[in-house]
Amino acid sequence: MGLKGESLKSQIIEWLTREGLEVRVEPVPPGVPVEWVIIVPIPGPAPINVAVQQPRGRPDVIAVTLGVMVGAEHREALSRLARDDRLILASEMLKSLIVMCPDCAIAIQPSLEDFQFINVTKVEYAESATRERILSTVKLMANAFTLIVTCINSTLASKGLYRKPPREPVVM
Repeated sequence: MGLKGESLKSQIIEWLTREGLEVRVEPVPPGVPVEWVIIVPIPGPAPINVAVQQPRGRPDVIAVTLGVMVGAEHREALSRLARDDRLILASEMLKSLIVMCPDCAIAIQPSLEDFQFINVTKVEYAESATRERILSTVKLMANAFTLIVTCINSTLASKGLYRKPPREPVVM
């Protein structure tokens, strides 16, 4: 394809909107090492925001990122699990995410026994960026969100700690 910078950003916005997705171009806060960021809210019962961004100094790269903050209610329920159960849950979730996307960079923070934030990023290269690749990667991030939520909720349910009725998962 060969687009770079603003023209690549414009092309990605066009692809996403043509697919019927909403896009928000967000200002980049000072000190954040990205040139531009597009937020793609994925419709469904749970809010999912996927970020499509270009790292600063890397006009050849597009990073598509999902960041999941474990909510207060889930953190409280997870804290009542035994340490070993939390480690097993985080390890199984990590293994499932790696199987789902072996090319993704995945971080569970601050630790496997006390996970509060899960970040999944897949890098696409500008020279091979196509509508299909970008949309497929955005869908992959939405499915990663569903996998994370399902892993947490099913573990909590198996331990009698899940209080909310299950929502229908969003699978793209």
